[in-house]
Amino acid sequence: MDEEVIRYSIPLSFAEEGLHRLYPDSQITGLAPVMTGFANSIFAFRKDGVSLILRMPPRTTSWFVHEIELMKDLFRKDIRVPQVMECNFTYQNPLRHPFMIMERLQGKTLFEAIEDQGEAPRNLVEDIARSLYQVHRVDPTDLDVKKFSSLQSFLDEGLSNIRRFAKLGNAKNFEAFEEWFQKNRPTEKSFNKSFIHNDFHGYNIIVNGEALSGILDWNDAVVAEAQVDVAMFSLLAEAAGYPELAETFVTAYECESKKPLREIRFYVTALAVQKFIQIPFQKKQMEQTSQNEKAELLGLIATRLEKNFIKIIEENTDLSVENLR
Repeated sequence: MDEEVIRYSIPLSFAEEGLHRLYPDSQITGLAPVMTGFANSIFAFRKDGVSLILRMPPRTTSWFVHEIELMKDLFRKDIRVPQVMECNFTYQNPLRHPFMIMERLQGKTLFEAIEDQGEAPRNLVEDIARSLYQVHRVDPTDLDVKKFSSLQSFLDEGLSNIRRFAKLGNAKNFEAFEEWFQKNRPTEKSFNKSFIHNDFHGYNIIVNGEALSGILDWNDAVVAEAQVDVAMFSLLAEAAGYPELAETFVTAYECESKKPLREIRFYVTALAVQKFIQIPFQKKQMEQTSQNEKAELLGLIATRLEKNFIKIIEENTDLSVENLR
């Protein structure tokens, strides 16, 4: 891989000039930045009337290559992901920067759609649950993803990450939460070993009316515990102010998978603690790399979610988060 100075917030003009060099015989219209994707510069545009997304990372990394190759594999397996149209991991290309171009899914994020419509239709929630179960049934043998051989190794890594953020945040009473995690952690017998998205929530789900368009952001996908995906969706839905959506989704997934989600309370709680202490660091990183608009957007989302994160954590653990961050 070429080593170059990391770039943030690639100028619109740079992307526009590159696209015209890449597609000299096509009409490029509607080019506009999209406010999403940590560190990546993302643009929406139309090529001869077809809606596409251009994604340009600060530099080529193994994670960037990994996610693109994974999306290609999942698309071939009929999982609802955007189709990757083309990509280049070098600086020797018409855009003069690593890039990926994929189809633009029609619609809005699930949470944006709910804000517009006031609710998520039950048939849409059931469709999302079915699609997630389809993801969990993917045979991961030929997929280049990390595969946890045991539930305990997966839990150990997850708790290690939470512990690291707690240390960075100088949490004063994290030991009490550590004790709760160790006391309540699921046993190996409960392991629902599956290919999982590992960041499955309403901001990564695109819907169009009452139909699911697709699922974004596969960078964290691994083979691990299936309940984590359901728990993440449930947590973010409840924290965003949609408890009925969370309950309906959990029920729909249980009906589809025919498996009771007995340990979901543990996973929801662990993820709530992780998000509560992690989001401020993500916001700070964005500010330090001059991604001010993204930092502001994340701050607005955090303000919306934080109060309910606290409520969920304290109700599930009987512990106070007063000094957790």
